[in-house]
Amino acid sequence: MGRVPKAEPKDDGPSQVLKPIPPQPQTDKATALKTTTGYRRASAWQIHRWPLRKHVMQEKSRVHFPRSYLAKDGMEIKVIWPGTDLNQFVHNHYAEPLDSGGGDMEVDESKIQVKSADFVTDDGVCPRKHEYLGPDPCVVGYSFDYDGDIHIKWWDSFLQDQWMDTQKWKFDVEVNDQGEWVPKDLTP
Repeated sequence: MGRVPKAEPKDDGPSQVLKPIPPQPQTDKATALKTTTGYRRASAWQIHRWPLRKHVMQEKSRVHFPRSYLAKDGMEIKVIWPGTDLNQFVHNHYAEPLDSGGGDMEVDESKIQVKSADFVTDDGVCPRKHEYLGPDPCVVGYSFDYDGDIHIKWWDSFLQDQWMDTQKWKFDVEVNDQGEWVPKDLTP
């Protein structure tokens, strides 16, 4: 029995040239932006409630926690380790009581000096850290900077405002290689 060589593929001329994606009409872009915005806001979780989704960290990083709305009272930075659920880490941080001394927690008063309004309790009965972020702070997602640090993207449904650290954040949509609309962050 002799071996028969495999037939070589035939060259039928030039291969098919990929066609560029036709530009989408602005109405499609406006609809995609509205849909994406609605989805992001609907899937945002309120900081005072337990997060429903997990976001397990694969490597060590630092998380920036604003102390108040638009970080007017500064930021706290904490290290998060691999294997830790980022959503639970953020929730637990903001569920901690804000104690300026006198309680059973020992806290350095120089680190906690919040001058902003408490949006939840006026009488100051065991205020929590999340109460200074706005009337209804929700976590939309996270932004990772060049150093690998994590910044929390906030949406406040009462104020109808989205912010991160000391600035407002915005996004737009663009068409990817598959012709689908995908979100694109505009905030640095």
